[in-house]
Amino acid sequence: MADAINVSAGNQALLALSSVAGLSSVAADSNALIVPQMQDITVNNTTGVFRWKQLDSTAEKAVTTPATNQITLNAVVDEETFFGDGANVINTVVADGLFGASKNKTKVYFAIGFEGADSGDEILTGAGYISGLAPTVNMDAPVWVTPVTIEVDGDFTNAQQS
Repeated sequence: MADAINVSAGNQALLALSSVAGLSSVAADSNALIVPQMQDITVNNTTGVFRWKQLDSTAEKAVTTPATNQITLNAVVDEETFFGDGANVINTVVADGLFGASKNKTKVYFAIGFEGADSGDEILTGAGYISGLAPTVNMDAPVWVTPVTIEVDGDFTNAQQS
């Protein structure tokens, strides 16, 4: 049995975002927004199913339909990640932040580093749209925390970090 992917070292489970295809590398030297302070991340690939009943059968029939792909996460909000740096001229996700990319309906290209950013590490890539921002703060949790959803447009692609 293969070893489990343990992310407790703190340098794995990375999410990189870019408005430019090909610039969403999880590598530290990329021009991508590496989402900091993630509390959790979920990659959802749900194949749809159409079911029906027939009079000549005692069990339902089923066929698959296209998958719904989605990434969800929760992150502690920092000003630059949420509102952008206002200066990046290559990657508008960095310039506009998560809020701006969501509000402007910017198509984002993403890479999720399951094992980190080392050469050969497994990554999932794709494109989609940021939605579901709902920053929350209260006296028991005195820092802003927001859920983030990326509604994936198409399929996930599995690759290895170069």
